[in-house]
Amino acid sequence: MLTEVTPTSTPPAVPLPPDRHAEQRTADRELFARLRTEGFKGTHFDLLQDRLWLYGWNVLRSWMREGTIIGRCREKRIYFPAPYTEVEELMRRADVREDLAIDCLGKAIPAFMAEGGPVKDWDPEGGRNLTSFFLHFALYHFRDAYRRWAIGHRQRMREILGPDAVRVYNAEWDVWDRIPVPGPEHQTELQETLSIILAKASMEERAVCEAMLTTEATTQEEVAELLGTTRKSVERRLSRVRRRARKLAAAGLIVAPSVSSAVPR
Repeated sequence: MLTEVTPTSTPPAVPLPPDRHAEQRTADRELFARLRTEGFKGTHFDLLQDRLWLYGWNVLRSWMREGTIIGRCREKRIYFPAPYTEVEELMRRADVREDLAIDCLGKAIPAFMAEGGPVKDWDPEGGRNLTSFFLHFALYHFRDAYRRWAIGHRQRMREILGPDAVRVYNAEWDVWDRIPVPGPEHQTELQETLSIILAKASMEERAVCEAMLTTEATTQEEVAELLGTTRKSVERRLSRVRRRARKLAAAGLIVAPSVSSAVPR
């Protein structure tokens, strides 16, 4: 007896998620063709410059406010020293974000749109719209704008800390930080101790120690308020520094770990 075989039904195809940027890329292709026809000048050229400025203005300030701008640069293999305390400065201060965005875009857009500039290298079939293509280029100019800002910022910090500050090397970021010395009789000892304890400290740990030694903050709550974080976070960072200091002291590599417990609870 033959058994009737029921043909299996083909499962319905799963629809692909809509490409949110497809419409924009289509519009960009049409615009790019028009720009070529017009010799990359005229009304459409000016409108594109305005669009790039608005896009860059919103995105760059947002990334700075979120504290992700340095990571975005690194994703594009754009590297430069950016200590944790300076990143927090960008996150806290709208005026700094605006100044950096203006400096960056004021140089990036003319260079991008210049005769023979990168705008003509955009690939309409490459999968990126014009604004994304521009932003990658603009991040190089953000790096340069950040460096210009950091020079002035670090100079002001040196003036605040004074000429007798101890210079401590941060190997992770390849920069020198300055920490004021409590008294001349302890300069050599403190310099050696801080250098060893903080040599492998994280950015967050260094920020707490810097706040302890360069500001009038005397409690963990005050340090937390200064850094825009919580007391628990400050306590965890100090705990890691203390553990490292105790291990170094036990190994005879430092004189005393007392600098790591300078801020009361």
